Amino acid sequence: MKLQLSPLELKRYARPVRGRGGYQTLLRRLQQQISPAGVLDISDADLGKLIRYSFEYGEGGFQDRSEPTARRLMPGRKRTAQKR
Repeated sequence: MKLQLSPLELKRYARPVRGRGGYQTLLRRLQQQISPAGVLDISDADLGKLIRYSFEYGEGGFQDRSEPTARRLMPGRKRTAQKR
């Protein structure tokens, strides 16, 4: 799937990724998949992870970055997990 990212989304994905783990691995992969024109070419598997991580695992740095994209893809969906 190809998504034209907004300036806000581009700014959030451009921030450096610190640490290691599932969220960080996905963020680094997403950063590599953004073209110079601001288009994210995301696989179905990564799209599923982005949505799942955004809505099912509380709040944090990943959710802060991914929220605009996830909300655009799944309007009206609410987070199901408690705050960390």
